[in-house]
Amino acid sequence: PLATVGAFVVFVAVRSVHPIVIDISKTDGKLPYGKATPCVINSAVDIVLGNGIAYLFRGAEGLKQCWEPKSLKVFSIIAVLYAFGDFLEMQSMSVMGGAAYQILLQSKLLITALIIWVVRGQRQSTLQWNVLLTIALAMSAFCLIDEGNTSSSGGGGSFAMTGLLFVIAKVFFSCLCAVLAEKYLKAYKDMPIYTQVAQLKFAWLWTSLALTLTFDRQVTEFGFFNGWDARTCVVGLSWVCKGWSTFLVLKTLDSVLKNIGEAVAIVVIYAFDVLIAESLSGFLPVHGKEFRLDTCLMVLVVVLTVVTYTLAGQAKSGSAKAA
Repeated sequence: PLATVGAFVVFVAVRSVHPIVIDISKTDGKLPYGKATPCVINSAVDIVLGNGIAYLFRGAEGLKQCWEPKSLKVFSIIAVLYAFGDFLEMQSMSVMGGAAYQILLQSKLLITALIIWVVRGQRQSTLQWNVLLTIALAMSAFCLIDEGNTSSSGGGGSFAMTGLLFVIAKVFFSCLCAVLAEKYLKAYKDMPIYTQVAQLKFAWLWTSLALTLTFDRQVTEFGFFNGWDARTCVVGLSWVCKGWSTFLVLKTLDSVLKNIGEAVAIVVIYAFDVLIAESLSGFLPVHGKEFRLDTCLMVLVVVLTVVTYTLAGQAKSGSAKAA
């Protein structure tokens, strides 16, 4: 259907542009602003938008629902975990490039499989476990190749062990949120999206702010907006677009298309780094990467194994229904 195709294109575009925008906001390879400050602003903006839309469509009754205590409590517990995920994402992106981050993000498939196994007792098939192991090995190979290529060219590494740890932690929080959201938010599936956003972002805002003030020395010493410029504002806008598009688009896309979309985003980011970035270096602080066959092949291996895992899960579901 045309709506599904459109949602898929939007999903890939947002998932691709978001890491690219964060990369462009760097100065000399580092984020010049408080790393998670755009996340704090994003949450504040989303609260205003959610409440504003609720009032616009449903008046005082819609505004009241945004602050309904019972559902707000449930949404807030999950929002705290989401806030940790956003904080860790910005920490990761501060020490690695967008392509490396998006590839390492595919570890969510393995971590989700492990969480579902522990929480629900739902196991993967032997084929799925083998594909998950292949994805893990392919990600490791990409990081080693990318680091070797960057070091040999005399540049700073786009991959760091601290970045890997941040990504794994971020993926863990994201996967845990997804499992908990599916379990506890079913009762609120009929709640309007703008109300869900308003309720989620309340605790999300305060958690993000607390993490920023606790762990970001730049913010505590020089102020919240130190290092901000037009690029940082675009990063904040990107966070807003990513959040709302995720809520809107995922109602149209199933898990298969979502995983394939995440994989396609890797190719888009890599293509930007190799084909487009250098042409923009005259007016944007971004540097293109040299095309290397070994890196390109590892990107394709990761993408194709993610697609294979996704289709293997679909085949397993189809076989179970047929039986």
